[in-house]
Amino acid sequence: MKIIEILLAILTTLFVFIIIFNFRRKNFESLLFNTIFIDKLRSTGKNKISNIYSIEFYMDNYKNIKMFGFKIDSKEKLLILKIFLSFNAFILINFAAIVFQKNFIVISVIGALIFFLLPSELLKGKLNNIKNKVLIELPDFIDILFSLINAGLNLDESIKYFTENYDGEIRNLLRVFRIRQLEGFSKKEAYEHIGRLSFCEEFNRVVKVLSQSEIIGNPIKEVLRSFSIEIRNSQKDQLKIKAEKLESNLIFIIFIFIFIPMLLIFLIPVFPQIKLLF
Repeated sequence: MKIIEILLAILTTLFVFIIIFNFRRKNFESLLFNTIFIDKLRSTGKNKISNIYSIEFYMDNYKNIKMFGFKIDSKEKLLILKIFLSFNAFILINFAAIVFQKNFIVISVIGALIFFLLPSELLKGKLNNIKNKVLIELPDFIDILFSLINAGLNLDESIKYFTENYDGEIRNLLRVFRIRQLEGFSKKEAYEHIGRLSFCEEFNRVVKVLSQSEIIGNPIKEVLRSFSIEIRNSQKDQLKIKAEKLESNLIFIIFIFIFIPMLLIFLIPVFPQIKLLF
């Protein structure tokens, strides 16, 4: 076992020194994400490297994603990065085992697993961040859209006014909507695209209503108004649920960190007397 660990440590050391001293950042990135290897990965037919489709959709549409300094714009690159990080974690932990003269083989396996899963979890966090921003902005967006349409603007003019005068995640999505139209996509396709790109079911519902109103020609003012009220009420309910959970968590924390230590303080002096009885 010691010989294996020593060999792993030597390989790690050589690997790290090669990266640091012999490669510039761009050169190493091009080596890691070799185009020939990526093409081979694509040709395997394993389209679902990640079991979460939204992550793949996110990487396909947000081109400036960086993870640990590496630009990740495809599922193949994500897989390579996960393998690279897990391999390095495994090797470096075993290298530490030599320094401390311990057996870290189990810890290194756990560390490798953590670093293999970490990039996907970080991407999920980015998705949730977009979703939460859209959800927070959504009631105000609907109210503004309702007011603009009520003032006499049509839907296209209202969207254009919103993108030019407001900031936020929804504004960015509406800009994508307009770009998709300029690229030749239909309004329905552009609406569907930004609905998926928001990763927010509520926003997806709103854009579906907007899309249907464009096709059927029905007035949407009252529908938007009812949407705004429904979403605000839903957010209030979620806040109440979170507050109730926070209250129960606080009670649990108080019990663990205050009540139990105080109980022990009172019982510790009694323990010797109880021991004498037995």
